[in-house]
Amino acid sequence: KESKPADKDELNKWEAKAERAAGEIYLLVENDQRVHFRGYEEDPLKMWELLETAHLSKKPGAQFNAYDDLFSIRKQDDETLVNLGVRIEKSMQTIQNLCSKDFTIDNLDEELQCMALIRALPEEYRHLSTSLLLMDKL
Repeated sequence: KESKPADKDELNKWEAKAERAAGEIYLLVENDQRVHFRGYEEDPLKMWELLETAHLSKKPGAQFNAYDDLFSIRKQDDETLVNLGVRIEKSMQTIQNLCSKDFTIDNLDEELQCMALIRALPEEYRHLSTSLLLMDKL
């Protein structure tokens, strides 16, 4: 996140860049999704934050599924190693997007431990597993 410069010329450049960014976000977002940032059309950071809030569930269930997707990736017979690496990188980006800004290795250790426990539970604990994954924090 860039802060606004104090110099007038630099401020004008910064504002032009921010307007361009806001315009690009606005044009790339479907009409029915613009409701999420109505009133903030000139603030690209706020637009992005509001879209993220509307569409990116940072609940343990979403994170669990993202980790599960990552660990389920297998090389396809006709797939190059480069393409495999790209799929893994995209999956990792999804995980990173689901983590809070203050996420640490200690948090990762706790999440992996909870995931292992949830995955180890037999079918009769399915309701408990589902309830845990819907919580805001494990």
